[in-house]
Amino acid sequence: MTAQLMRDTLAQPPPFEMDLVDADRVVGWVIGDTIGFRGFGDETEATHAAWIAHRTLARRLARTHGTRLVPVDIEPLALKRSEDGETDVILASGRAIATLVRPGRHSRAGDSFGFELAVPSPTTEFELRGLAYLLYRTLRKSGVRWAIWHSDPPARTARISDVDAAVAARERKPAPRPRRRAWTPVGRLFRRLGHRLRLATDAIRGASPLDNTTRSPSRRTHASPSH
Repeated sequence: MTAQLMRDTLAQPPPFEMDLVDADRVVGWVIGDTIGFRGFGDETEATHAAWIAHRTLARRLARTHGTRLVPVDIEPLALKRSEDGETDVILASGRAIATLVRPGRHSRAGDSFGFELAVPSPTTEFELRGLAYLLYRTLRKSGVRWAIWHSDPPARTARISDVDAAVAARERKPAPRPRRRAWTPVGRLFRRLGHRLRLATDAIRGASPLDNTTRSPSRRTHASPSH
């Protein structure tokens, strides 16, 4: 009797995948060892954001793994078609730093531009999450132009119209009359005294003045008859 030992073959788990969501907007993704961001208006926005993300990632990996940081100047930034002709590579000083993701029907960037960064060092799922959040916070704080966070002109116009209408409605509404202060006992006393004083003053002003002059009786002069 012979026993045949068969090597167990276990299926490899699928690569780690997650979307980066902020304020109900998908701003990026993590697939395997790749971190990407979307929502940029054109190639220029995506290229400058990719440089900031690459610089942040390189500094964090150098600090974490104790490696030497390779200096890469920001100028010049350029795009180069990959050898297979399917993707555009973002270059900084001739070195590839990221991959440009163009808009398309099956693109992860949707109807916008995006970019992807490959994490070179072996990392765990927890580390990938931390790096993705670090890159996102750095991009938001950097002030780089990001079309997904720009106000929509029609929506902004509608909000302004609603505010104007609310202000006009408040202006048309009559202002409430101020409430009279309640009289205190001392105040009521002074009020009665003032009322009586006004009555006495009105009575004095309404009385007719006394006439102290005397009139002399009128004399009639009769003409004496002439003789």
